Amino acid sequence: MTWINKGKRPNSVTAVTQQLQPENNPNVDDDATIILTYDNEMAILQPSWNWPIGRKDMELYGTKGAIYSDNPTQLRLRISKGYSDYTEETFLLGEREEPFNDPFAVFAAVITGKLKLEPFNVYALENNIITMEILQAAIISSKTKKTILLK
Repeated sequence: MTWINKGKRPNSVTAVTQQLQPENNPNVDDDATIILTYDNEMAILQPSWNWPIGRKDMELYGTKGAIYSDNPTQLRLRISKGYSDYTEETFLLGEREEPFNDPFAVFAAVITGKLKLEPFNVYALENNIITMEILQAAIISSKTKKTILLK
């Protein structure tokens, strides 16, 4: 949400974490639910090492429809036609061009000056500082069992 909203910080962070597979992840919580609230938006993050399949998907809901990113190369757009009906269109995307096909290549391009990132680009320092604030607040929320206010 920080990237989508060009650096907007959430108002609050609430997190619940658990260790569900101590045999596989003995020293860490391996499942979390994190709720971020904004003035007119909410994000629910579900990072986990506990699922039987790897997932890198995202769902965005708006007032007229939803976008589903099932994987790095497929998007589905559903536009509401009333509460129970919708149209759906699928978009197949190509692989990302270099250096964006590899986060380490992006890092190398930035530090060698071959790439200059715009503020709040998903890889940009400004975006990731806010991300770290959110993650730190999530850790505190989970440990204290309280919502953490960021504003």
